[in-house]
Amino acid sequence: MMENEMKTIRNLKVGLVGMMCTPFRGDKEHYFLEDWQTLLGLQEELGFELKVIEEGIYTKDEAQQSATKLAEWGADFILVQSSSFAAGEFIQPFAATKIRLGLWGVPEGVPSKEGGLPLNSFTGVNLYNSLLRTRLGYPHPIKWFFGRAESPTFRERFSISMRALRALINLQGSRIGLAGGVAPGFDNLIINPEDLKRKLGVEMVELNFEKVLERAQLLRDDKRLESVKSSFLKENVQFDIGLNEHLEKLSRLQIAYLQIAEEEGINAFAISCWPRFQADYGVAVCSLLGELNTLGVPAACEGDVPSAVSMLALSLISSGTVRTLMDLVTLDPADDSVLLWHCGPTSPLLADQRGVRMGSLWLFDQQGGTPIGLHNDLTLQAGRVTVGGFTADFEKVLVFQGEIDPHKPSYRGSRGWLKNIQMRKKPLRALDLAETLLSSGFQHHYPVIYGEVEEAFLEMAAWANILEIKPIEYSTHLKAQGLPC
Repeated sequence: MMENEMKTIRNLKVGLVGMMCTPFRGDKEHYFLEDWQTLLGLQEELGFELKVIEEGIYTKDEAQQSATKLAEWGADFILVQSSSFAAGEFIQPFAATKIRLGLWGVPEGVPSKEGGLPLNSFTGVNLYNSLLRTRLGYPHPIKWFFGRAESPTFRERFSISMRALRALINLQGSRIGLAGGVAPGFDNLIINPEDLKRKLGVEMVELNFEKVLERAQLLRDDKRLESVKSSFLKENVQFDIGLNEHLEKLSRLQIAYLQIAEEEGINAFAISCWPRFQADYGVAVCSLLGELNTLGVPAACEGDVPSAVSMLALSLISSGTVRTLMDLVTLDPADDSVLLWHCGPTSPLLADQRGVRMGSLWLFDQQGGTPIGLHNDLTLQAGRVTVGGFTADFEKVLVFQGEIDPHKPSYRGSRGWLKNIQMRKKPLRALDLAETLLSSGFQHHYPVIYGEVEEAFLEMAAWANILEIKPIEYSTHLKAQGLPC
């Protein structure tokens, strides 16, 4: 899968400490040294920067000094290894920092001739976890880890956490530009900006549609316009040359949106793609959204801010892989597939070997009238994808995975049949998926990205205290929906 040039994101800052106690005589200091040296070798691969308090913590004063040092350094995450069991009060200074914590237990090893318990490490994890959850007013979820640093048990959990937290810290502080408001009648996409800010630290910025359009119309840089027009016409794009006027309009709009993104610090757009562009500028902007996504600026259609946020989050998790936004338009219980489709806002980078037909949008073509373009008519290439998005109140997250089948016939637009659907690594029938989606009340838009990032997306949401929508098995009877009496 080709990747776009996404804005550089900063690495996660991870602190590491080892809690120790003299009566436990296992080789805790040597094990801790080996473990942090192993972690140093993972920094580049997993996108984090490690700061280690190399001396074991044996007193509360040492715990306080270490917590202060890591907080002043700007740690995003502190991994507390219970190198051996140690006093419960040692965790208090770390809880007070309000920095996200992980608790790490290590194996006891082979019993010695002496026969005493060498480390009692996991009991220390259990103690600290309980204190954090029940006594210390700690505001974040806590993730536990077990195993030596080189063990698969530790590495798998740690890798997921690094991807999730790196995405979350880079998502925080982002700005989503809402251009033209939400599409008429799509009230299920309307958000409360305070919910978005509170849950994910993301700001919604309302952009004036008339000013965006005016900026596009007044552009006079002919050389730049020609360059942008050429950028739409990739090797795999077949363009209806009769719509050259529409291509110039989209090029003007692309320049305008990228200028606004730079000036306003916008990281993703939710663009109301109808009806105003058609009424006020005589153009359909599906292909524009596809090109913005190609260029690394997540762009959701129909003014869908939750999807724009979700697309940005998916890109951060997958280091910039191009994403798109789809409707789920029909089910095929015969082969347990569902059709992902939208008018045509998908990047040409995601098309199969047949490429893209960039032409008029049939939805707006009237009998005997002038065609209105442009949209990307393409079939998604084969591959594993993740579908994931936040609800409009940002209280829940939906994530599932599947495989795109580019051979099954479908309809004009950007589309692909999704088969071999899984949720939490378990197969999901098409009817089960429909039951899950409709029972949850999830909105009708589905962000899609190539790659298997379900676990990382779920964990990113969990760190933000956002609950997951769990699979619900299909049944012929109506399920109670918890409505007020």
